[in-house]
Amino acid sequence: MFIDSNFEKIKFLSPKISAFKLLRTHGYKNKENIKKKILESAEKALDRLTNYSSPVGYFYIEEIKKKSLNRIQLDRTSLNCEVFKEIFSESIVLIIFIISLGKGVDRKLKTISKDTNEPLGALFLENASWLALELILRDARSRIIDFAKSKNMQIENRMAPGYSYPSKILKKRIMWQLEEQENLFKLFENRNICIRLTDSFTMLPRMSRSGVFGLKKKNKI
Repeated sequence: MFIDSNFEKIKFLSPKISAFKLLRTHGYKNKENIKKKILESAEKALDRLTNYSSPVGYFYIEEIKKKSLNRIQLDRTSLNCEVFKEIFSESIVLIIFIISLGKGVDRKLKTISKDTNEPLGALFLENASWLALELILRDARSRIIDFAKSKNMQIENRMAPGYSYPSKILKKRIMWQLEEQENLFKLFENRNICIRLTDSFTMLPRMSRSGVFGLKKKNKI
């Protein structure tokens, strides 16, 4: 990663997910209790995921210029959250990421959500898509771990706008506001990426995720 520049685009394979793993997210724990129609609907959703998704990730790496209690200053933008000092206490580098399944899944979800003949179609495909994004993120994390090792660093933590994080100092959970997406996206300006922000700071395609990994110097033994 980041051989020629601080920007990297990676095309991922569509993850392999079993129908039973998908159905477990819907409360089906015993295979024997799953009706044939339910199983067929799950398998159909996974086929659609494979056929309509085009997984891609965009990554940007930058050294932290300055870090305070609730602010991280980068060269082209700044990020703000009260819990940064705890989550990224030792980080010296950030890797910002945006991953997506592409427009195809969103379009298919919109189509089948209107189909009364498939009451479970959209629900199963949506859950399958979130599972896929999580697996792609794991793949991305593994690649970042390998990159960090090559630079004598290691991952410290990961955060994403729109989620809350526990603070030992403040003794409560702190939200990293969704509006911070805008600051993340500033780092990808003038890059040909297939994801954009809405006025409410959510991403399109909807089946997308963003966030940052902090990298710190490798601990000496």
